[in-house]
Amino acid sequence: MAHNFVNLSRMTSAARRLEWLDLFRGLAVLGMVWTHAANTFLDSRLQETSWYREMSYYHGLIAPAFFWIAGFVRAHVTAGKTKPAWPAMKRLLMVLLIGYLMHVPWQTLFDAKSWRAACTVNVLHCLAISGMLMLLAERFGRWRDVIAAVLLVFFVGLQTSAESWRTGVLFIDQYFNRNQGSFFALFPWVGFGLAGFLTRRLWNGGTNGRAVLVWVLGALLAFVQPNSPWPGGAPEFFLERLGWVMMAAVLVAGVGNRISQVTGWLRLAGRESLLLYVVHLMLIHAVPMPRQPLQHLIGMTQPVWSVVLIFAALFPATLAFGWLNERRKAR
Repeated sequence: MAHNFVNLSRMTSAARRLEWLDLFRGLAVLGMVWTHAANTFLDSRLQETSWYREMSYYHGLIAPAFFWIAGFVRAHVTAGKTKPAWPAMKRLLMVLLIGYLMHVPWQTLFDAKSWRAACTVNVLHCLAISGMLMLLAERFGRWRDVIAAVLLVFFVGLQTSAESWRTGVLFIDQYFNRNQGSFFALFPWVGFGLAGFLTRRLWNGGTNGRAVLVWVLGALLAFVQPNSPWPGGAPEFFLERLGWVMMAAVLVAGVGNRISQVTGWLRLAGRESLLLYVVHLMLIHAVPMPRQPLQHLIGMTQPVWSVVLIFAALFPATLAFGWLNERRKAR
């Protein structure tokens, strides 16, 4: 994301840009805003029902999609050549900084206990670290995919072990697991980004035989995993979701050009996904309307139809900021 949190490097030319990746990312943004709206405003009793728990499984595919796209994009723009690491590192450090700023206790700056929240790790932290690991792998030249594969096995394979890791330094421990309040952890989440990076070796993003190969591989991961020797285990969580994301990527790549005329707004959301991520969370959790944010003004009290209406208002309002930002950059 140039100016968004999954495009870790700009495309070098219009010819190299894969428009379907913007569409895929835009669909993920759409799902992200819906998920946060549902989790925040849907009646708490409805959130305990079986149908909502089933829906939550699909909500859980949004973040893996963002990570996978980040990896695929980075591998795509560096395919066949070495690019300087510092420009990408600066953008990743900016993403990491934004992640921390989102948890600063602005209303209780002088409360030492509140500052513990500033160490909370969210999706932006993990995306930034994932990108940094890709930059590290790139430094190994022709061995970069081998290094990426080793890192993937490390972060996925040690997820269970990392649940008990402690250094005593909260700033560091938050990255290991979610036991201390983090929303995300490096284990196994950066694995999705590394998987996207490696997928680019198999498939160049076009509509071709390699796309079929990636789809079949994704289907094997998604549908065979429930019958695996580790049902419900950490590897299954990662592999099953990775399979769904890979199948979705091939599907979007196959239909993206055919529906390009009616999906410009989604591709805009994809290009400006970092901005939309921050803005929609601010509208929900931070901006007073009229005297308190929507999170507290409305709360978990609404029926499904009302949440749909809130989402239908929230997404266009958020998208407007992305449109204004693109106009600003064009000027």
